[in-house]
Amino acid sequence: MPPSPTPAQAQQRARLLEVARRRLEDAGPDALQARSLTAEFGASTQAVYTLFGGMPAMFAALVADGFARLAEHVDAVPETDDPVADFFTKGAAYCDWALAHPQLYRLMFGLSGHRPVRASLAHFPEGRAGLEVMVRALDRVQQAGRIRPADSLLAAGQFLSATHGYVLLEIVGMFGDQDLSRQVIGSLGINLMIGLGDRPKAAMRSLGSAAAARDALSASA
Repeated sequence: MPPSPTPAQAQQRARLLEVARRRLEDAGPDALQARSLTAEFGASTQAVYTLFGGMPAMFAALVADGFARLAEHVDAVPETDDPVADFFTKGAAYCDWALAHPQLYRLMFGLSGHRPVRASLAHFPEGRAGLEVMVRALDRVQQAGRIRPADSLLAAGQFLSATHGYVLLEIVGMFGDQDLSRQVIGSLGINLMIGLGDRPKAAMRSLGSAAAARDALSASA
């Protein structure tokens, strides 16, 4: 892709990424072929090279866009006077977005079985920016005195590791029942937060507030 694309190129690039996202979720990464993508887009295969520089670069753009969209979705969760509840609600938003875009989520973390790009949170500025959303949310928890002083990045890494594992299990239907699924991720969050120093009763109250906020966000979507 040219360093400074024209407005028309930027618009075409966004449209082609939209086509790619839809085909990815409908049929998996093997459906992302230059010829079929550009045919649906209404252009020749040269468009992939003009707009992205080739298919590997288009996959990289798709992954970067996925991280940016995930971060935006999580960061959009409204803040309240309960930072622990907000942190749990943001975690739920992370899970909901990932489960709504399972093929893209797997591609973002290099788990699709199709690796034209080194997909990893650490290798994309958009992924690192998304992690910062979680770090900032944990900073609020610390500032409120709910947990012991800790390195927010390390703590966020623990929550991310646990949440990511849960999401992958949920994608394949491991838990089967929504109530059980929510109990699993809720208990996981509670245990980690208590381990960082929060009081059990306070953590449970915050989880209840987060559950209500999640239901309200789902109803308004």
